Amino acid sequence: MKFHINSRFQSGFVICSVLTFCLVAGSQNARGANATTLDTDPNPDGLGFGLTDAFTFGGAFGQDGTAVFNGNDILVQVMDGSAAGGSGAGISVPISNGENGIDQSLDGVNNEIVNIDIPNATPPNPVFAAIGNASGKLENGNVLRYSMWVRSDPAFPATLAPQIEPVVKFELWKEALSTNADTGGGQVQPFFGDKVYDTDQHLNAGIWIDIDNNGGVIDTAAASTGRIRTVNTTSWTLIEAVYEVDDSQWLGIGDDLYTVEDIEEVRAVMFWGDFVGTDLTGGGALWFDNLLFEVFKDAASITPNTNPDPVLSEGPGDGDFDGDGDVDGRDFLIWQRGGSPNMLSAGDLALWQNTYGNGALAALNNVPEPGTACLAAIALSLMGCRRRVRRM
Repeated sequence: MKFHINSRFQSGFVICSVLTFCLVAGSQNARGANATTLDTDPNPDGLGFGLTDAFTFGGAFGQDGTAVFNGNDILVQVMDGSAAGGSGAGISVPISNGENGIDQSLDGVNNEIVNIDIPNATPPNPVFAAIGNASGKLENGNVLRYSMWVRSDPAFPATLAPQIEPVVKFELWKEALSTNADTGGGQVQPFFGDKVYDTDQHLNAGIWIDIDNNGGVIDTAAASTGRIRTVNTTSWTLIEAVYEVDDSQWLGIGDDLYTVEDIEEVRAVMFWGDFVGTDLTGGGALWFDNLLFEVFKDAASITPNTNPDPVLSEGPGDGDFDGDGDVDGRDFLIWQRGGSPNMLSAGDLALWQNTYGNGALAALNNVPEPGTACLAAIALSLMGCRRRVRRM
């Protein structure tokens, strides 16, 4: 796989390291008293409660858990290869719903194939009791919200579309931490797996990121139902999926029907992948930060999403104050106006001066810019104006 080095990252490759994963009681403001931080490490920890599993498989996708952008740890996943047998990447954040008492399920035809369920030893997550569920577990009417901030890498923007562009969704499993999904839109279930319900595959309610901006994704109904989002290289975009639990919508696995009481795990997922052999070499990279998984009592309890923009954790970096991959006069104008959202100082002006026109970031696109010396002189004058204004 060919990795592209971005000089703006301390780690050398364009990928990430700190995500925030919280569960929030519906009666509280986000990150309130009942918020529980489960994980701040998006490295490939493996599937497990209390972990955020950032994963890849098949060879056409890559990731790195060490990249830093302007002092802020981020996750970046990259398309840069091909795999005939299928390849993908994603982020999985599971929470426990306790043991369901099911030890096995049958094949649904002649009861010949037995699928053994391993008991779930992890108690239900405390968020279910915190929102007032009498059972202390997931209940019909509860609302799940999974949000994250996404950005296309300025130095290696995501432009090629895999078969499955990024989709944000929820999965409900009768056996906790299983990978025996065996789930399709028609729920044919030839091997009778463990994933009872998938809000993308069964409900057609996934939230999609249209990487190549052609207006469509593999879910042909997504555009007409307003479930397509786009991202850009200059700012972070908040992507969220919401699902109100209703087990009357669920299909059976074979001839076995399952209800909300049978669920052992609720899994929030972002996934993108390709199973038709598309050559994704040079396809680009996406950045991810600030994952937030929330559970609310009901639709009336939902609070506004306060998942913070990652830019609030970023410093001025290398003088590229607008984050567009170069250091030019537009960055000076941001400094002149005090920075957005961060207030910038005289030291930041020096950083801009030292970086302006140099190195890999000097992609000025042949746009005439004022001379550095001229801009610096104007800047020093403006600094005096800014100080005088602040004394008024």
